[in-house]
Amino acid sequence: MPIHSRINPLTALVTGLSSWILVLGVNDWRLSLAVIAVALAAGTWRTGNLSVVAATAVLALPTGLSMLLVHAPYGTEQLAPLLTRDGLLTAAELTARFTALMASLLAAAAFITVPDLAKALQVSPLGPKVAYIVATALQLLPQGRRVVDTVTDAHRLAGRRITPGTAIRRGAVPVMTTLLTANVEKSLALETAGLDLPGRRTIYRPAPDGPAQRVLRILIPLGVIACVLI
Repeated sequence: MPIHSRINPLTALVTGLSSWILVLGVNDWRLSLAVIAVALAAGTWRTGNLSVVAATAVLALPTGLSMLLVHAPYGTEQLAPLLTRDGLLTAAELTARFTALMASLLAAAAFITVPDLAKALQVSPLGPKVAYIVATALQLLPQGRRVVDTVTDAHRLAGRRITPGTAIRRGAVPVMTTLLTANVEKSLALETAGLDLPGRRTIYRPAPDGPAQRVLRILIPLGVIACVLI
């Protein structure tokens, strides 16, 4: 079994959030660059492609351009018209910090699947209700996209076109009705399964975890806080 498949989603989540504390607390461009390198390497190793790198670039590029527009012209050490040395450095440092935050978040997300996260939360002190809310929120967009595709295909097969004038009646209403009906059916199933009953749940195939990861989830935030304070 690959190593990354044995990582608990809570461990990945704690590591990603701890990276935010470290980057924002230390606030050093060299640390930001180191976090970017580690996060992108981890995300690429996990996914086996450059999706994390591409997503980070898509988020960082417009932010970097806006930082240049805001800071580059307004420094004190003039290099050229509307361009200053200290303004460029400020823009670069802020861009590096933002990129480090996004890269660490995306790398952590690469190690998390919605089913494993729901199972990990279900047996955590947060309980099954929080697990259901989180899992439902994360699945809402993919489910909505699938319903939209289904409704669009149904109208296409029936020879009907969805125009701006019929978008609400033929598009929005069926999508909302389908999603609401599905949520009602889920609520009934959860009630039958005893969601509101007290006590811990047992899971047939729990999310991967172990004593070492549970210790790491405590030591990583403590170590990061210590680094920030020092």
